[in-house]
Amino acid sequence: MSTVAIFGPGLIGGSLALALRSKRPGDTIRLWTRSEKSAAAAAQSFEHVFTDAAAAAEGADICVFCTPIGAMEAIAKVVAPVMAADGVATDAGSVKGNVVRTLEPIFGSRFVGSHPMAGSERSGLSAARADLFEGATAVVTPTATSAHRAIAEVESMWRDVGSRIVVMSPAEHDEAVARISHLPHAAAAALVNAINRRLPEAQKIAGGGYRDTTRIAAGPPAMWSEILLENKAALIAGLEDFTHTLEELKSLLNSDNAAALEAYLSRAKEVRDNLP
Repeated sequence: MSTVAIFGPGLIGGSLALALRSKRPGDTIRLWTRSEKSAAAAAQSFEHVFTDAAAAAEGADICVFCTPIGAMEAIAKVVAPVMAADGVATDAGSVKGNVVRTLEPIFGSRFVGSHPMAGSERSGLSAARADLFEGATAVVTPTATSAHRAIAEVESMWRDVGSRIVVMSPAEHDEAVARISHLPHAAAAALVNAINRRLPEAQKIAGGGYRDTTRIAAGPPAMWSEILLENKAALIAGLEDFTHTLEELKSLLNSDNAAALEAYLSRAKEVRDNLP
């Protein structure tokens, strides 16, 4: 049985709290949120809710940071001295490089970065679901500093809520998510903006293809702006590759080369059909 303190009970933090309550009923789940209004909302579903980070972290075995990345450092400096001496800290941030560089000096070997590859275009505790992580991938990003026990605790937590564990370095993670998470969001937003600028009335007849392709563009703009800027170098490289691929597609259309166009589309279909 562990005491788990979750900082930032939005979609991810709230879903983790619900999942742990379901899968590890012996654990004590504490939630921290900055505002009294959010705390009042969380208190309708959870027993231990705090607006004082030190009180939430007091003696905690696991501290999980689910706040915006820019808010983590200040909270961590309050949390580290009061959590259990052998406690473990992790985060659920979408970019690992800056998080690890910021939090590892505060927690030392007790910190291991992680990122559950699950989410929704919706946000906030009201969107949280106990099954959000079922069948999802949780990326764990240890470094040479990370204690083996801390790695095991973080992996166990995500596995217990239904996730499959993949281990990567922070740099490998950031390069990968730039392509398979951040680039799709940027592309979806760009597609919506391009159509809206040129032919906004076309959206009146939007069907499943447009809606499916652009669903993630409905995500919280402030959150996604922070994520894209945090990982901008890897994202820009991905955008350059994507632009090159679009130019290739445009060239195939201009050449009226049906066989080459079909091959282009077939390659994409094969890769998409074989996603794990």
